Amino acid sequence: MITPNNTKTTIYKSISEGINEFSKVSQINGYYFDLDNRLLIDGNVYTKTEDVLKNLPTSNTNSFFIFPVTLKNSLSGFIICEGSGITPERIKLARTFLENIFNNAFKAAPNDVSILNAVRADDLANVTVLRKLVGIAEMIHPESGSLVTNSTTHLNNDSQVNIQRALSFIKSNINQPLSLESVAKSVFLSPSYLSKAFKQKLGVNFINYVNSLKIALACEKLITTNAKISAIASQIGYSQTSYFTKIFKSYTGETPLLYRKTNASIDKIYTISRDLSWNSSDSVYDVSKRFFNRHNIPYYFHSVNGYPYISRIGDYTDSDDERGWIYTVDCNQPMAPAAEITVNKKSVIQWTYAASYIR
Repeated sequence: MITPNNTKTTIYKSISEGINEFSKVSQINGYYFDLDNRLLIDGNVYTKTEDVLKNLPTSNTNSFFIFPVTLKNSLSGFIICEGSGITPERIKLARTFLENIFNNAFKAAPNDVSILNAVRADDLANVTVLRKLVGIAEMIHPESGSLVTNSTTHLNNDSQVNIQRALSFIKSNINQPLSLESVAKSVFLSPSYLSKAFKQKLGVNFINYVNSLKIALACEKLITTNAKISAIASQIGYSQTSYFTKIFKSYTGETPLLYRKTNASIDKIYTISRDLSWNSSDSVYDVSKRFFNRHNIPYYFHSVNGYPYISRIGDYTDSDDERGWIYTVDCNQPMAPAAEITVNKKSVIQWTYAASYIR
């Protein structure tokens, strides 16, 4: 029989330590992620969402192979292993090793715990669909009257975790070409699910979000480096300079070369990309203030015509020679105070220190 729930902490700690030992012995990095969003990695057990997101690897999945794990014939989670060039024989040995770890931890009867044959990341693109099906099965299970609420919460939590993983992957790979399909594959989701969840949780379109971040990064590079336009295009994942220029102009209204010339006076820039902490009703000022506080960046504001006006960020303060802080939203400069502009359907805020009027 499976060990009762009150010993789960000990069980999962044992499994995590076992997988960690497996990784050392086999030189195949592995971790376990289950359907309750529990992460077992490096001998540790993480259950809080923020801890899972912080420790969950987001590296490229091309070299991953994955063992589905079942407990008493129900899907429980996945052991994810990373290693290129692993032979089928080593994968088979790894499965046996890992199955022993789980059986010993659960003190399970024969066939209670099974490690299924390994699959590649491509084959699990619809893992979230499986999780939804599990949730639906729970909702109609006759033995509990409270599972409808629990399942709904579970699915909402899934969506939050999945989007955060996607955001982390995008941020870590912003220098690469990023399509809906490639990001979905890398975080084990279907493209349709990721697209819908992105819109639901962030209020923005996936492609617009990625392009906004890339163009904002291009603006930084144009301002802070002397790199050629073609080099900057390549550095943010655009293989064709002409296409990069077209996208850049559609967001900023200028070509990259003209943007560099008209913004040559900028001395400092802060970029704030949309994350799950943003609410559609937040103002640019609200989001910016949280960002500066979270990153321990000193700032100062005072009231101008009844609105908070930021006059200092970090070491740069408004001066008498008409140099000061200006903000842009999705690479465009609004003329209203930051407290008046909401971030609804917006992806990135940038604060730049330069002449009072850039254009």
